[in-house]
Amino acid sequence: ALVNRIVHRITRPVPLPRLDLRGGVPESARTMVIVPTLIASVEGVRALLEHLEVHALGNRDAHVHFALLTDFPDAVQETLPGEDVVLAAAVAGIEALNARHAAGTDDRFYLFHRARRWNGSEGVWMGWERKRGKIEEFNRLLRGATDTGFVVQVGDPAILASVRYCITLDSDTRLPRDAARRLIGVIEHPLNRPRFDPSRRRVVEGYGI
Repeated sequence: ALVNRIVHRITRPVPLPRLDLRGGVPESARTMVIVPTLIASVEGVRALLEHLEVHALGNRDAHVHFALLTDFPDAVQETLPGEDVVLAAAVAGIEALNARHAAGTDDRFYLFHRARRWNGSEGVWMGWERKRGKIEEFNRLLRGATDTGFVVQVGDPAILASVRYCITLDSDTRLPRDAARRLIGVIEHPLNRPRFDPSRRRVVEGYGI
């Protein structure tokens, strides 16, 4: 606590330049807000869906979309009794959200669910690389991969290739009103855009994350 107080007195945060997107996020900056999480019960699924809906109600924009990236918890076998009911509740919930908030389309809310894989080092069936793996596979999916572990996908896939940014939230994180638009305004500013150095294989200016 003492170190934190000293550091905060000596060093001040430097606000990044940003674009004013109060008029809306442009199509070229289409963004998916993703929540990598586990689903283990119908009640838990309902809570996740309610949370996702709250995010969307506070961040209304035609080019900001919302998705659950889900796995079942680790298990001693590939599938467990009752999991089909849990997954069906997630599918139905996402479809209901689209029907309620995306009239005539199904591109506002998404579900991407993975099957378990055997992990020999841990001796369990689990989602590949857990949270990190979900995000990595989702980014591959956005880039056109057809061999990801997502066995269930709900929502219109037509927009996936045009998604430029992802905002990743934990399942208990709040996304305040219009926060997505403000974050996108930062990463969209020309001075913040990443410059990749092929020889060093890293971002040397701007921001990749």
